Amino acid sequence: MSVVDPLDPGRNLAALGLSLARVARRLALPASALLAPVRAVSAWSVGEHLFHLVLACDLSLRNATSLARDEGLLLREPEDKNPEALALLRRGRFPRGVARAPRFVTPPRRIDLALLGRLLAEVRAAREHLAGDLAALSAAPRTIPHQLLGDLDAREWLRFARAHTAHHLLIVREIGRR
Repeated sequence: MSVVDPLDPGRNLAALGLSLARVARRLALPASALLAPVRAVSAWSVGEHLFHLVLACDLSLRNATSLARDEGLLLREPEDKNPEALALLRRGRFPRGVARAPRFVTPPRRIDLALLGRLLAEVRAAREHLAGDLAALSAAPRTIPHQLLGDLDAREWLRFARAHTAHHLLIVREIGRR
């Protein structure tokens, strides 16, 4: 019996691709369904959750790309590895309501759905590009810090993107049920 590596970049990029396809399907819904908040479930509307997760995916994929290329100002040797955060990433599930989105991935107050669609297309293309460089992702030795999870390597950034996207899609699904 083989053990599945939760940090396998190919598996995480494939799963992220499926999740991003779900985001695209959601964006095809009427604007009223995307922009109306359901406060009993979340302070954010579906559109705000989607905008946030696309921004976070973009950042995560950019970080993984920088690590695979060994280029960028934020790269450093692993020095702040957080065992609890790594266990959370391995589980692939985040608790609800624990963390607040940093300013740079907080959705704008007014959601521009056309812009969100363009950003999603860019993220999907970046994911596709990274899928062609699995060896470099696996071999990248350095890290880029995450503000809550500590230093993450390329494989961990991909796992974060997958788990974070799934987390917000679960909330989006719950909002849609109301």
